Amino acid sequence: MTLKKTAKKETAPAKKTVKAAAPKAAAKTVKLAAKAAAKPVASNDPEENIKRFAKTALAMNFVKAHNGAWNHEDWLGFISDVKAKGYYPIDWDRVGLILEDKKKAFFSK
Repeated sequence: MTLKKTAKKETAPAKKTVKAAAPKAAAKTVKLAAKAAAKPVASNDPEENIKRFAKTALAMNFVKAHNGAWNHEDWLGFISDVKAKGYYPIDWDRVGLILEDKKKAFFSK
């Protein structure tokens, strides 16, 4: 009898662990699916890409990372990052204007 009681006690926590882990795994899967669905799809339309880009924090993060001042090398690195994130083709002059607006906001705070 002692062996049976011990065996039951040992298997019972394992079942609780499995039950507790299953909802967490399912919730994580749902979150990942929602995140993938929310990710913008790359477009070949420069106008669509500038609209998508303007909604992100990429420009402000760049301005903050460079304390509102950057050089040409920094700008080229930023262009590479924007392209890598799927916002290309895009009007780089308009991206520059967005950066300047973010820089004004950065210094006005």
